Amino acid sequence: MNRRLRLLPLAAAALFLLTSCSSLSDLAGVATTTALHCENPQAVMLVLGAHRDGPKPSLGPSVACQLTAAVRDGKPVRIVVASGQPQLINPHLVNVTGGTLAQQDSPRVQQDVQRVTAAVAAVRPEAPGVDDLAALAVAADEARSLGAGDAELVLIDSGLDDRGALDFTVPGLLAATPAEVAGQLKASGNLPDLRGFTVILVGVGYTAAPQPPLSDKWRTNLTSIWVSVLQAAGARVQVIPQPGQGPSVSTDEPVRLVPIPATSPVMRGIHTTIIFTGASPVRFEPNTTAFVDPAGARRALTPIASWLAADRSRHAWLEGTTADVGPLSGQRALSVLRADHVRDVLISLGATAAQLSTQGVGSDFPQFTRDRNAAGTLLAGPATLNRSVRITLG
Repeated sequence: MNRRLRLLPLAAAALFLLTSCSSLSDLAGVATTTALHCENPQAVMLVLGAHRDGPKPSLGPSVACQLTAAVRDGKPVRIVVASGQPQLINPHLVNVTGGTLAQQDSPRVQQDVQRVTAAVAAVRPEAPGVDDLAALAVAADEARSLGAGDAELVLIDSGLDDRGALDFTVPGLLAATPAEVAGQLKASGNLPDLRGFTVILVGVGYTAAPQPPLSDKWRTNLTSIWVSVLQAAGARVQVIPQPGQGPSVSTDEPVRLVPIPATSPVMRGIHTTIIFTGASPVRFEPNTTAFVDPAGARRALTPIASWLAADRSRHAWLEGTTADVGPLSGQRALSVLRADHVRDVLISLGATAAQLSTQGVGSDFPQFTRDRNAAGTLLAGPATLNRSVRITLG
C-alpha cells in the first residue's frame, strides 16, 4: 500500500451540493440539487471515520445508491478506515457481471450490498487518532492499483483530523481561510495526488461527545477548507451535508479534541484588553478591511460601544496586528486600516471619535506567534490568530 503524499499544481474542479443543509448553501460557487445521481462509478472507495468523537459512519441513500450501482456492474468496492494509520479492507464480494439484467438484479447484488453495509458497521480503528487526508491518499493508491483512476472516494467523517498534514488541533486552523490552508499544504508538499478522482464528502462537521459540536459557521468553514484542499489536490468534489447522528463506535483508541473557537462575553472595565482575532466574530476578509460577518462583528463590538457611551471620559485604544505576510510597511498599513474600521463601527454604535485612538503594528507585537515554518511556508492556523484588533479600555 503506497501512502506517499505528492505535490500537485492547483486544479480546477466542479463542486456540487447534493442536498442543502443550513448555511452550507452559502458556500461560494456551489450548485445545489436534491436529485440523486446514481450513475455507474468505475469503483467506490469508502473512507470511513470510525473513531471516537464522531458519529458511527452511515452510508445514507445517495452513497447506498452508488454502492449498489458499483456492485451491480462488478466494479471494485473497498473500505479504508481513517484512523491515525489508515487501514484497507476488501469486503470480498461475489459481484455479478455480464448475463441478463435479471441476473444482474439477482439477490446476489443485494447480498453483496449487505456485506458492505455489515462491513461498514463493523469497522474499528487499529491505531489512535484520525487522518482523513492520509486515508484518502490510501484510497486513491488502491483505486489506481485496480485500474480505477476515476473512482469515487467517499469520505464519511467529521473531517476533524487530529494529526497529519491537516491537523485541526492546531489553534486557529479551524477558523483559517480555506485557500490559505490549501496553499500551506501545497507549499509544504503535503497534498495527496487525487487527479482524476471524485471525492464525495459526507457528514463533514458533525461530531459526537466528547468532541464539542460545531456551529453552522465553523461547519461551513471546515467544509470549505476540505473543498479547497481537495480541489488543490486535483479532485472533483461533491458535498453531501448529511448530518451525522448518535454516538461514536466503541473503541479504546484515543482521539484528541479539536478546539472550537469560542464567542466569550466581552468583559469591560478600566485597564481591560479585549482581543478579536481571526477566529472571533470580528474577522476580516483576506487582505481587506471588510468583515467576514458584518452583523456578527457589530454584535461583538456593541458592548464596548455601550461602555464608552455610558461615560464620555472613558477611552479605548485600538491596535491592529497582522500575520507575517508581505513587507512590514504593508502589514502596518493594513492593520491600521482595520483598526480604523473597528473605530468607525464603534462610533456608529454610540462611541465618539474623541474616545478612540488607533494604530497598526503589523506583525511586530509582543504576543506574535511564529506563523512560518523553517522553509518559510505560511502556517494558516497561527496566521489566523495573529490577525487581530486589540482594544484596551481606560
